[in-house]
Amino acid sequence: MNITFSSILNNLNVMASSVLAILAFSLLAYTLTYNFRSPVARRFAFVLLCVAIVFAGDVALDRVTSPASAARWLRFQWLGIAWMPAALYLFSMNVLAATNYRVNRRRWVALLLVLLSAIAAVDAVFGAAIVGEVHFSPPLAYLEAGPSFGLFALFFTVSLFLALGNVWKARQRCLTDTTRTRMTYLLVAFLAPGIGVFPYLIAASRFGDGVQSGAIILLISLIGNALVGFLLLLMSYTVAFFGVLMPDRVVRYRLLRFFMRGPVVAILVILAVQVVPKVEIILGLPRDIVLFGVVTGVIVFSQLVLSVTKSLVDRLIYRGDRDEVAWLRELDRRMLTTSDLRELLENNLIALCELLRVPAGFAAAAVGPDLMLEAVVGPDATRDRVLKVADWSDVLARTLRSGNVNLPYSHHGFWLWPLQESSSDDSGRVLGLLGVQARTAAPLLTLEEQHVLDTLLVRIARALADRKLQQSVLASLRYLIPDIDQMQRLRRVVPYAANDSAREPVAALLDPSPIHSPEFEGWVKEALSHYWGGPKLTLSPLIKLRVVNDTLHQADDDPTRALRLVLGQAVERLRPEGKQNFTAPEWLLYNILEMRFIQGRKVREIADRLAMSESDLYRKQRVAIGQLARVLTEMEQENGADANSADASGAAPGVQPQGERVSG
Repeated sequence: MNITFSSILNNLNVMASSVLAILAFSLLAYTLTYNFRSPVARRFAFVLLCVAIVFAGDVALDRVTSPASAARWLRFQWLGIAWMPAALYLFSMNVLAATNYRVNRRRWVALLLVLLSAIAAVDAVFGAAIVGEVHFSPPLAYLEAGPSFGLFALFFTVSLFLALGNVWKARQRCLTDTTRTRMTYLLVAFLAPGIGVFPYLIAASRFGDGVQSGAIILLISLIGNALVGFLLLLMSYTVAFFGVLMPDRVVRYRLLRFFMRGPVVAILVILAVQVVPKVEIILGLPRDIVLFGVVTGVIVFSQLVLSVTKSLVDRLIYRGDRDEVAWLRELDRRMLTTSDLRELLENNLIALCELLRVPAGFAAAAVGPDLMLEAVVGPDATRDRVLKVADWSDVLARTLRSGNVNLPYSHHGFWLWPLQESSSDDSGRVLGLLGVQARTAAPLLTLEEQHVLDTLLVRIARALADRKLQQSVLASLRYLIPDIDQMQRLRRVVPYAANDSAREPVAALLDPSPIHSPEFEGWVKEALSHYWGGPKLTLSPLIKLRVVNDTLHQADDDPTRALRLVLGQAVERLRPEGKQNFTAPEWLLYNILEMRFIQGRKVREIADRLAMSESDLYRKQRVAIGQLARVLTEMEQENGADANSADASGAAPGVQPQGERVSG
């Protein structure tokens, strides 16, 4: 196998280069995914790209067999080397700008460095001024120094120290211990990318190409790569906090989980693949079989280790918050979603229908004065049959007054039971209505059927009660989340924690109501288009309006219904006094909104009714929506004044009954 000290060092260097290439690429993907809005993170992604190019070239050079192939990969590496000075300076300049320091003059320096880096990259790939012919002597391969290599080395060094000066100044401007500590981490690790990619072999080529000098170079390179990898992680950890409006523990946890599931697994797989040729010789098995077994074992075992060590990771990240995080996760596991509730109701309805030997049944939940159809079992026509009955709310009231809620009430071919929250004095809250297709005109049940029925009624009522309780919890969380976001946004007044993107207007920062968004009028139009239900209403940003939050108590904590009420109130504010008139100009905007969105009439029908063309109707509709947006703005500002300029407490879109209204 001809194992020598140099071959061992070379293999270790290839492994280290593979690790650094994977690490740089993974951190590049993470940065662009989670911190893309931050200019600091985007410039750091440029630095990582240069690092990935250089070390990917190192891995490829281990497999080349000819000087021509080596020359191509070495010149490819120079794309990363030549652009590194400009990348580091741009990164440092944005770090300094994040501390609210004016960097106008430094932009000219950055422009000059970008121009020089571009010239160096073009010459290194296509010219011969900086680098010349290839020196190919495995395991070492490098390009000979050109006449301008010394100038490039000077340019590289000066650029790095200018960039380091920017980071030093940024650290001096940090005001708190936390930000100063993080900036210190960045300062310590800052030169690692530049030191890691600089072509030392060109400068060291005068010492000869013997085995001894080659071994020394490989050993130094191995130690340097290990140090660069550690410092690169330190830089990435610091940059991960730029432009992120969330608690630090969330950033740490997300970064660590990504690192463990992505780069670590990829590194283990690559290292295993590189070890396979040696194992193949030892075991005497075909390479494909060994490779398949090794890669499969590494992936499965690494995922198993991640699962087993999850509690340890939580202990390291959350520390004193472990109990609270555990409760939040337990809440997530136990919460009933809309689909969970529907499945639970359908399963119990199926059991009830099988017990009573009837083909169909339904369950409806009480939402304010309405009944919302939550689950239906039976033939396809059952839903339409239930929805055709318009007096379910009156029937529910009659069943409650009947005296014995355990005995069914017969109505329109259904046996009905009211669903109530259990209480000691029989005055529990009304939760909904349960119905099955009647098998006889008069309700008749055996004792066994009545016993099982009582159990099923308790189960269904408990499910609806738990769902209402969970909706209240979610409503409270919806109040809380915007406040948390606002607190994170207000961290921008701290220089280091500032989101270094374009500064927002002060009014929008202190009052993050949707009325300040340039898309506000578009959101109003979308919400109107789904006025009676749909994702554009349910997921509308208008749900964050304070006036919508204040209407929640009138909508049984249903934010979608509260938004519908607010939109209806705004439309009514546009209604002129007196009897509705379809020809008077002052009634035009109100008539368009009322017929188009509230009544849901077709455009052709409205145009005929108002005696105008369809194109004119669309123009007037835009004006009407603009006026409605103005009214909503006034309502929101009135609400803010009544609250004595309190912070925004808008609710994010939340869970709400997804069934159809069966009565109102």
